[in-house]
Amino acid sequence: MTLNLSKVTESYFDKLFVSKNNTALSSGIKAKVLLVDKYTTPIISMCYTQSQLLQNDVILVELLENQHSLALMKHLNCIVYIKPTKESVIFLMNELRSPHFNNYQLFFNNTVNKMQLEKIAEADEFEVINQVTELFQDYFIVNNNLFTINIPKPIELEDTNRTNLVVEEANSLSSLLLSLKKCPIIKFESNSLELRKLGSEVLYNINSNSNNNLFDDLNKSSDTPPLLLLLDRKNDPITPLLTPWTYQSMIHELIGISKNIVDLKESKEQILLSESQDKFYKESIYLNYGDLTDKFQRYVEDYKKQTKQSSISNLKTQNLAELKKVLTRFPEFKKLSNNILKHLNLISNLDKEISAQNLWVIGEIQQTIICDLENHQAIKTKIMEAFSDPSVSTESKIKILLLYVIKFPEQTSELSNFINKLNDTSVTQPSPTVSQVSLIKSFNKLFGNKVLKSTNNNTNNIGSIFNKNKININQLFSGNNNNNRSNVPKTDNIYMQYIPKLNETLNNLINPSQQSQNQPSELSTLIPDNVTNQYGNISNDSPIQDIIIYIKGGVTYEESRLIHELGAANPKVNLVIGGDSVLNSSTWLEKLYDIVNDSSEVVPNNMNAQARRTQLREIL
Repeated sequence: MTLNLSKVTESYFDKLFVSKNNTALSSGIKAKVLLVDKYTTPIISMCYTQSQLLQNDVILVELLENQHSLALMKHLNCIVYIKPTKESVIFLMNELRSPHFNNYQLFFNNTVNKMQLEKIAEADEFEVINQVTELFQDYFIVNNNLFTINIPKPIELEDTNRTNLVVEEANSLSSLLLSLKKCPIIKFESNSLELRKLGSEVLYNINSNSNNNLFDDLNKSSDTPPLLLLLDRKNDPITPLLTPWTYQSMIHELIGISKNIVDLKESKEQILLSESQDKFYKESIYLNYGDLTDKFQRYVEDYKKQTKQSSISNLKTQNLAELKKVLTRFPEFKKLSNNILKHLNLISNLDKEISAQNLWVIGEIQQTIICDLENHQAIKTKIMEAFSDPSVSTESKIKILLLYVIKFPEQTSELSNFINKLNDTSVTQPSPTVSQVSLIKSFNKLFGNKVLKSTNNNTNNIGSIFNKNKININQLFSGNNNNNRSNVPKTDNIYMQYIPKLNETLNNLINPSQQSQNQPSELSTLIPDNVTNQYGNISNDSPIQDIIIYIKGGVTYEESRLIHELGAANPKVNLVIGGDSVLNSSTWLEKLYDIVNDSSEVVPNNMNAQARRTQLREIL
């Protein structure tokens, strides 16, 4: 099975609602009810439409926890699709003790343990269960190559539950591996204790589930073992800070996407984004803004041409068959026109935000700083001009300063001047908060060593493209498709010079022979027993066909675009990527503020610990 998440969606839809193996489908009763819990509800809503469910005789979808408000409908069969949490299993047991429907087909999202099954069997006093199946989609599918894992924020949990976060995260990743039918080698960034814990927990899941044969023979069609690559967002804090310029990324940055829904607050409209249901979106998802507007114009012109040719007034014949053909296309045209209006609305909102936030200026400054496109004096001038502009937001100025302190850590006096300008209420409203100023001052200390190497290696370095003349918008977004050493297409787009650190990491894995012999590996390795038994000793130079990337701390849509381009440049390599959230610059800044606040709170404890160690040495 290739690493295509849409195939998982199709496979599980078939098992739930279509397959002959589903006993609900082989019975005389066709109409069905779907009972879900709070964990599987968003999975269903992100993967399937109401029309798809209706076409497969699912006439009602209800939350299992609302069982007391359900009407008695013994003429209907019931499909239950839940995550086997303690809470959901209790709700299921209550429903089985007082069943509202004829028969029940149970689908558990992730592994259900023996004790839970025994309790469920005891609750089935009326013997209404006639099927129990485990599915493995304990994660959200965002794109064909992008997933997220729904991990609660620690602040939302009681202290007793916080220790279970790593276990939950590992369980979701194990679910992903099982749905993709992969038993991988695990590599993680060596400097991250969190990744070490997570990798060890995933390894434990794989080895312990060998008794259930879940991970046995998953790699039988592959000559080389797949790879699960665990990365820490804190090792690349730069990528989420930069203004993106491709369609999906821009929507998330400037408007916001939550579970594939865009909420347009001004028009009070909600828009669904779906690769599977929207051809224009699928084809435009990675287009830069210039190419996007050109494609949309062609999309509109094509619609006009089709509707004009097929209009009843243009029919030159009285042929009824021809008339019928035209009339049957009207629903298609209606759907097409609605889609055009949807994307017109989105693109108009993007254009409005770009102008309102001065992003042409801000985006150029960001790329100039992080990619060394001009000298320090020219960069200082650009920054001061932006900071003197009241229309540039406080957040945009903060992001510029974070990039500046990473690239020029020794320029402390200049940084002080910029912070003073940032605090000038005549040009910056609202004034920066204490947390924001603290982040600027401590950013290099927290992340400088991690960032310096990656930013030096992940740029296109085309400073010559800049000049003092105004550049035509079409020139800004003209790209070419020649590949450089890193297999990422070069571009003359001055707003897209930066290449995420992920590119270098993946390139070293895909092409290990190109990695410098003197360059120490930043990755540690864990190998499951099944992989060792199947492949024996595995060389670091072995080619890799399948790579599953997980970024703890959040992934970006730009990194999803990157692996799309890497996959196109390396057809023999399959790639998917995910994280515990999809970041934009605002959500990443909020996380950074939390990191700074937490680190400032930890200092006294560290000082106490140091003092205590000194006391112990004196005693001993």
